[in-house]
Amino acid sequence: MIRVLIFTDQPVLASGFVKALASAGLDLSTAGDVAGHSADALADAPPDVVLLDLTGEFTFETLAGLHTRIPGSNLVIRVGPMSRELIFQALECGVRGILPVGLSPEALVQSLKRIAAGEVLIEVTDPGFDTPGEKRVNFSEREKQVLELLSQGLKNKEIAGAMNLAEGTVKVYLSRLFKKTKVRDRFELMLYRSHDRKLLSASESRVRSTTATLSKMPAPDYTVAAPVRAEVIAV
Repeated sequence: MIRVLIFTDQPVLASGFVKALASAGLDLSTAGDVAGHSADALADAPPDVVLLDLTGEFTFETLAGLHTRIPGSNLVIRVGPMSRELIFQALECGVRGILPVGLSPEALVQSLKRIAAGEVLIEVTDPGFDTPGEKRVNFSEREKQVLELLSQGLKNKEIAGAMNLAEGTVKVYLSRLFKKTKVRDRFELMLYRSHDRKLLSASESRVRSTTATLSKMPAPDYTVAAPVRAEVIAV
């Protein structure tokens, strides 16, 4: 059973998706103040997913601090539109999922399950990023596998190990993917992957067999070079 801890400053509005999560079999607990939550309690029984459903302001230092306290948990935030820079900064603070506030309860359940399984999921709108159009890009089976592993936040060396390839070969595949999707870097490729999740459905079974070897790999270690000033979250 997936254990989910929810920090929310609007418990009444959040009751809808809390009920949906519970009915889907997720083990839930809720809290209000992130800064005041017991660090010992989190360390003793770390949840699989920490969902921050906060309409008030929160800082990246708060996220980084939470990631430090429970490094084995997957941090997820529900937010409005975010710029590319803010999305990247959130990922640097250890966030594994960025979901829109308008996501339906059912879709939220599926997204949290994917994140708990190890996927890095970005579903918010980046005003500066052109989402994929209706025209489908054709990918080879290997390219699809590279995309899937990249979406889990793995580095080139880890992808190479999972696919039994040389690291240089992984770089070649990434270069091809950059060209096909018309993106500039691996971060934009992750955004592309999140906006076009269905492109891997044809090879999903093969990808699962490849990614099975990653089950014991630790989550990527994100560090923050210059965190912003800490503030207490309003609840």
